[in-house]
Amino acid sequence: MNKTLAIILFIGLGLIALISQLPKGNVSAKTETTANGGANRDANGKNTEIDSSKTEETHAEPLTPGQQKQIAGLKSSLESAKTEASQALALEKLMRAFMEFSKYDSAAIYAGQFSDSHPGMTHILRAGQAYFEAQAYAINPKKASLMGEKARIYFEKALTQDPNNLLVKTNLAMTYVDTPTPMKGITLLREVIEQEPTYIPALFNLGILSIKSNQFGKGQERFAQILKLDPTNYKAALNLGFCLAQLDKKEEAKKVLKQVVTNSKNPEEAKAAKELLAEMLQK
Repeated sequence: MNKTLAIILFIGLGLIALISQLPKGNVSAKTETTANGGANRDANGKNTEIDSSKTEETHAEPLTPGQQKQIAGLKSSLESAKTEASQALALEKLMRAFMEFSKYDSAAIYAGQFSDSHPGMTHILRAGQAYFEAQAYAINPKKASLMGEKARIYFEKALTQDPNNLLVKTNLAMTYVDTPTPMKGITLLREVIEQEPTYIPALFNLGILSIKSNQFGKGQERFAQILKLDPTNYKAALNLGFCLAQLDKKEEAKKVLKQVVTNSKNPEEAKAAKELLAEMLQK
């Protein structure tokens, strides 16, 4: 089931609890506040500009002329924005375009540069999440490693301001997965679970790590626990079905996967569940 495993891991690692969707209650008012003013300013109050010459990397598939034109227009809007609020809005539009064109590293670089000159918590989280996604989607292992290192910088910076942000700590842990020191990530996830035993993002990531290490029994336990807490978590149900199939508990697996196909509104989840069911029928 290598193909389906790849789909499941992609869904799991790429779409877990995006920090950009954090409710404002998770960010204290103190760390949310940023400096007022028009132009980008660094810590010394000097005007700074995003250096677009350093943001573009070599991609396997270059932008089409139409995409280049769209990106150029969005860059121009960012450069001409006068207030921090308008700059942040322009940045979001530029980042969304880069991600739509699968240029996650470029989106991350712009987010990082903006955060460096606007050290508010919202911007730090945006940069960390952007690099985290760039790591998840990177095909080249060296690029993935570099993106993970960058993500850690911003996540650790966020934790210095908000040490109890479990979501940041959980995503920080996952940046260590494909490094020479994966146990650092596992240790961080266990710390989160000790602090909050029912914290679903950490439980989910521990389940994903169990799948990656072929410990399907442990994975089954994690995803079953999540479904007790949230019966409509079809991402967890998909992974539970996969673990059950690997443990040769086919009837249980079919029951769970059929629920994903019927109830999940996520097309990738439903597609993966259908593929798993088809593979089991062939055996």
